[in-house]
Formats: sequence, structure tokens, C-alpha cells
Amino acid sequence: MLMKRSFWITIAIIAIAAIGIAGMSGKFTKARVGAPAAAREKIIITYFMENTPDCTIDAIKPGDPVREQIQNSSFGKVIDIERGDSIFWANKDSGEFVASPREGYSSLTLTMEAYGTITDNGVSIDKSVYYVGQTISLYAGNSYLKDGRISGIEKASD
Repeated sequence: MLMKRSFWITIAIIAIAAIGIAGMSGKFTKARVGAPAAAREKIIITYFMENTPDCTIDAIKPGDPVREQIQNSSFGKVIDIERGDSIFWANKDSGEFVASPREGYSSLTLTMEAYGTITDNGVSIDKSVYYVGQTISLYAGNSYLKDGRISGIEKASD
């Protein structure tokens, strides 16, 4: 009698283990139906920095690759580099802020061509959303551009 009972207990344990393994393996399988991928389109991104060293701007060339620092998103390649007078904010004795140029520094407007999806909330590039006015840091060619702002995002005209 003891042999029959232990046999059925063993069979019950094996059955419960098999059902548990089958249930857990179903949890970790990939979905059979994927969400449709949004079409990526060519976009133009404009990036502005008020004050950056001239040597940093000199190291950037058209065609250089551009990546965002935190998410490592690809901002495509540089298509235009515009240099202007630096804008360095200083405080006067009266407490008023005034903009003045700074020797050895310039403002930078960097235009990039990238691929992404334009949405109501900005542009999605490599699963990250960016928007006009956002402060980000970029690697452009051999330069590091810290804390500039996205000043424009538009669909490229082909």
C-alpha cells in the first residue's frame, strides 16, 4: 500500500512541476504580433550654444557624426557650422544682467541631418524623445558640446 501511495505522490509532483515549467516558459516567450514600427524620416536639427571655446568649434567638420551624451542617440551628421559672437552673461553692480563677448569664445549654431519620427511631443530618435528648447550635451566629431539647446527641428525637404 505504501508503494502505491508513494508512486502516485511522485507522479503528482512531476505533473505539477511540468505544468509550472510550461506556464513559466509561456511567460518569457516573445509576442507573436509586433507593434507596427513608425516610419523614420530625414529631419534637420539645429543646436545652439551661446558660449563655447573656439578650439572646440574648429575641431568640428561637415560630415562629422553627432551623438547625444546621455542616451547615446545618433543625431546623424553635421551639415552646417555657423560661428557668431559669444554671448557671455555677466552681472553688473546694479544687479542687471548684460551680454558681452568673451575673447577666445564664440557662439555656435550646429545644423545636423538625422533620421527620426516627428511626433506631437518633439522628435523620437533611437527610442528617445527630444524637443525644441531642450538642453542637451553632444559629441560632434572630436568635440564635446556641453549644455547647448535644440533650437529647431523640422522635416528635411528632399
